Order: sequence, then structure tokens, then C-alpha cells
Amino acid sequence: MSLQKAVFAFGREARAKLSNPVASGAPENQLRAPLETLVGHLAELAGLRPGTVVLVGEASLADMKTRPDYAVTGRNALIGFIEGSLLDDPDT
Repeated sequence: MSLQKAVFAFGREARAKLSNPVASGAPENQLRAPLETLVGHLAELAGLRPGTVVLVGEASLADMKTRPDYAVTGRNALIGFIEGSLLDDPDT
């Protein structure tokens, strides 16, 4: 899969979830599955074997009193975090 196809697939899947006329949910939560798929494709494009990069949802950082949306791990090592705060409601 190419980078263009991976991003296109993410957009298509996210749009389907975010614009569903029958049911709706929290916008940030609707991006979880598309994001996990996108990260998997990006890891493979970088030459990593499938399953090497794993997203762990709602990873707690107790010492920082925060809980990012995802911890990103690779080869059993912590790589970083993903936080979708841009989608959060600014009024909450």
C-alpha cells in the first residue's frame, strides 16, 4: 500500500464514521479504528513487520496526571503518545 492510499483509506473510514446519518458518537472515539489502521499501514510502509507498532488506548501517566489517547509502542518499547485534543470540545 502507498502512503497516498493509506491516507485516503483513513479519510474514507473516518468520514463514514463521522457522517453516519443513523447513529453518532463522540467524534474523537470515531477515529480510533481508522487511526489504528493508519498507523499499521504507516509502520509497514516504513519497513516494519505487521504488528510491530502497537497502539495502547487510554494509557495512564499517573505521575503527570494525564491519560493520552494512545501510548505508541514498537518492539516492546515505548515510542511516544498520541493525544487527540484537537477534537475535544473547547467548552468542556
